[in-house]
Amino acid sequence: MFKIIALVLMGLAFLFVMFLYAKNFMARKRPIPEEVNDVYDEERFQKWKNYSADQMKAKLIMKIIYFAIIFTLIITDVFALASAAITNIYLSTFVVLGIYVGVGLITDIVEDYIVKIKIDSKYGFNKATGKTFLGDCIRKTLLYVILFAGLTSLFIVIYEAMGDYILIAFSAFLFVFILLIKVLFPLLSKSANRFAPLEEGELRSKLMDMLTKHGFKVKDIKVMDASRRTTKSNAYFTGMGKNKTVVLYDNMLKTLSNDEIVAVFAHEIAHGIHKDSLRSSILSIVNIVLLVVLAWLLVRFPEFYTDFGFNGVNYGFAVVLLFEVVTPLIFRFLNMGNLALSRHGEYKADEFAAKEGYGEQLISGLKKLYKEDLGDINPDPMVIAMSYSHPTLAQRIKSIRKNQK
Repeated sequence: MFKIIALVLMGLAFLFVMFLYAKNFMARKRPIPEEVNDVYDEERFQKWKNYSADQMKAKLIMKIIYFAIIFTLIITDVFALASAAITNIYLSTFVVLGIYVGVGLITDIVEDYIVKIKIDSKYGFNKATGKTFLGDCIRKTLLYVILFAGLTSLFIVIYEAMGDYILIAFSAFLFVFILLIKVLFPLLSKSANRFAPLEEGELRSKLMDMLTKHGFKVKDIKVMDASRRTTKSNAYFTGMGKNKTVVLYDNMLKTLSNDEIVAVFAHEIAHGIHKDSLRSSILSIVNIVLLVVLAWLLVRFPEFYTDFGFNGVNYGFAVVLLFEVVTPLIFRFLNMGNLALSRHGEYKADEFAAKEGYGEQLISGLKKLYKEDLGDINPDPMVIAMSYSHPTLAQRIKSIRKNQK
């Protein structure tokens, strides 16, 4: 019975993902909102439609392949068969995890190659060499190993030693782990990119003046060599406390005017002033606790595993059940509230930039970025609610102009 329920839940989650893809594909035929009808000329608009269609097709195919493999492995009890002769709790866990993580890693890397190398190269975005792509694959593999093997091993140790107290102990560890990642992120980023201080001049002076005006202290303003991989642009804050650093993609310096960069910068400062990072951390704690509770429930009932060919609890298969059966639908719907709060934060950050006198510059800068990146200017409303951490470009422009009045 448990196996049938699991397969039904997997199928429902997969069908829902397919439904969202179909909704977003059909949205490309909807009328373009007035606020963004000047972003693309006819030639660029057709290029965006082709680019988005190629991306969606590639991602959809890879999701179907991934689902088909995992679904087949579960329904045929391959995970149980592979670990049947192994009595060591850790070794049997790693065998199951190895199969599961291997499938995910291979399909992820293939998707990255198709989308980021082949498709992005076709449309002029990709700048990554084979060496850069290989380095990224190695880093992704290490990340998978640390996250799955390391954290699962720790879960086993704590649960075997402390039993139900794992709810407190493992939740606390995961929260500290996430904070540590945030603290170390600037250092970890240096393994994949090069960072240089923004050179002295008009732009740096304007950015520093805005930081000083609002009493916002940062360690430095850095320029990241994003152009090694892509032509797309971004800006973000990284680090915590005294190590907080502003990072600008070098592509942004080529695409936007100084005032447009200052406008984007004002938006990012607003996130710091509004404590959006703190809010995100609180939501992370809630998600962590819920995840640990679900994992704890899965390992408390050995009868879950007999339907899948196991003699008792297998911690590796508990991970499979957690991420493929239990959480996909639950977290997708729970995350709607988190995404709504995130979009609200983006509106407030845009409002801050507008009140600083950079509303029009923010609008023109965003339009340039969407045009250069072939951004989606007309996604489906349901897809926005279920997947978007930012409002659409049209929604942001409408809000910015409202706050300028």
